[in-house]
Amino acid sequence: MKKWALFVILLMGSCGPDPIPDPEGANLVAPENLNSCTTASRISSTESQVDFQWNAALYADSYEVIVNNRITKEQFNLSTNLLKGSLVLPSGAPYSWFVRSKSTLTPIITNSEIWQFYLEGTPAESYFPFPATLLFPEHESEINLNYNGSVLFQWEGNDLDNDIVSYSVYLGTDFDQLELMKEGILISQTSLDLNANTLYFWQVVTLDQSQNQSFSEIFSFQTN
Repeated sequence: MKKWALFVILLMGSCGPDPIPDPEGANLVAPENLNSCTTASRISSTESQVDFQWNAALYADSYEVIVNNRITKEQFNLSTNLLKGSLVLPSGAPYSWFVRSKSTLTPIITNSEIWQFYLEGTPAESYFPFPATLLFPEHESEINLNYNGSVLFQWEGNDLDNDIVSYSVYLGTDFDQLELMKEGILISQTSLDLNANTLYFWQVVTLDQSQNQSFSEIFSFQTN
């Protein structure tokens, strides 16, 4: 009898509440990635209303849309429990956007992928290039130097005009004081000699035929 009582007590003790699942990331729908936003509604000569849309994320009951002007660095936010929302944005600039999935049952927030689009303004001869997407070294990563003490930096550049002329790579050990390491790079990679056991920051600047420039995010990485 004592054994049965002990078994029941252990069984009851092991039956706790189910863990609360974290919200999953939303799948973005529109505006399309690396494209011109053709569905925007012109509000004035300088502003347009952009409609954002995404698919439902599992275990999420609300969302926050984060939009960044890649030229001015200005950020725009929208909170909703729907699967769409609109923001009025300055025209004639490239933007990046992503969605944060939230749940009232947990403080955990999950971000979607980051997409980029161009919001057209008055007719222009040239679009600004999209800021380069940094591929390697990844942000806050630890990497090993090659046998000769170098690292191959890689990124991806895009421009609606397809008129990217070159890239420049900035590097440094101080986030606020990056130095130009190479310019006039014709392909989306370059090799640089680095020191071991050092924290670095890096950024890529894209230049097109009309001398329009865009600046990537600044990534950090640690060498071993």
